[in-house]
Amino acid sequence: MGLNVNKILIVDDEVPFLLSLKDGLAANSDQYQIVTAENGREAVEVLRSTAIDLLVTDLKLPEMNGFELLAWTSRHQPQLPVIVMSAFGTPEIEARLAKMDTLQFLDKPLDLRMLQEGIANGLNAGGKSFIRGITLATFLQLMKVEKKNCTLKILNTDHSANLYVRNGELIDADLDGRTGIDAAMEIVSWSDSEIEMDGICRRQEDVINLSLEHLLIEAFRRKDEAEEQERAGAEVAEPPTSTPQQPTQAKPKDTVFTPLAKILTKLAAVQEFAIFDTSNKLVSKNAGRCSIEGMDLASFDLMLNALADDLQSGNCRFITFNSIGKNRFILLYFKQYSVLAKLKPGARAQQVGAEIEQHLDI
Repeated sequence: MGLNVNKILIVDDEVPFLLSLKDGLAANSDQYQIVTAENGREAVEVLRSTAIDLLVTDLKLPEMNGFELLAWTSRHQPQLPVIVMSAFGTPEIEARLAKMDTLQFLDKPLDLRMLQEGIANGLNAGGKSFIRGITLATFLQLMKVEKKNCTLKILNTDHSANLYVRNGELIDADLDGRTGIDAAMEIVSWSDSEIEMDGICRRQEDVINLSLEHLLIEAFRRKDEAEEQERAGAEVAEPPTSTPQQPTQAKPKDTVFTPLAKILTKLAAVQEFAIFDTSNKLVSKNAGRCSIEGMDLASFDLMLNALADDLQSGNCRFITFNSIGKNRFILLYFKQYSVLAKLKPGARAQQVGAEIEQHLDI
């Protein structure tokens, strides 16, 4: 075995299942070595003593459950890529989890090929990987799926706060003397948070009275607006130059790209998306982190125009491509907008493109 072989930790309380995964992945022994643990506490001992490159864990574990293991990982090894496997069993839950942009989720019974692909993506994607670590928003959504009761202590660089969860719903929050929905919205939008988990909900009254999904959407909408205002303020503060001022471009009407964004949000196969106008200005994107919002599509336009001229094939409807890190993308053109979408592992790009076109009645 080579010196540079990665180590994968797989955690599950079913020993025959662990052994079957280890045997099934043996064909990849030249790429990675499989280490196993039967509960969360044993997994922590492995993570403390061994350099692990990727964690694959079930959520239902004895002694220390999967949520507690993920919370420990967020504090002590936040850059560790994570794959969660569980048997939730309903299409609605699977669709919700497929929207998460910070980890990979694999449904049980496990498809070995999908696990191999997920491991390859996790190991090859590098520091900007969407599956690297787990965000607080993702952690909360997993807790809702499992209908957990707990109190979460959330730490970031400047603050310490508490979130109170009952039956998977966020019912209250504490932040610098503030409580309720405003405190919760600020906390859930933090980046690089550390999570500590207490298995008891220390509050009784639901003072938030808002579903977790709506709270997260509103929190990230506020965050995006605040960042946009900061960028606008920075542009106004720039000193004038001798360059003649260009006429202000009117804000595009949302009659096209807002429905388009809603369609992309609903598609379980779409992991991230960004919508650009004719000047390649970003006009919409998915909620939360979006690794593709800074893409410059001008080079794609030049290439596609040249290709269309050579083939005399007319305008391009959409194209699909893979990155070096094996991520799949689709680039689609609709009216005056360009749409770039990053797809979930295993998604069929042609099928996604056809589904988008069907919704838009292209």
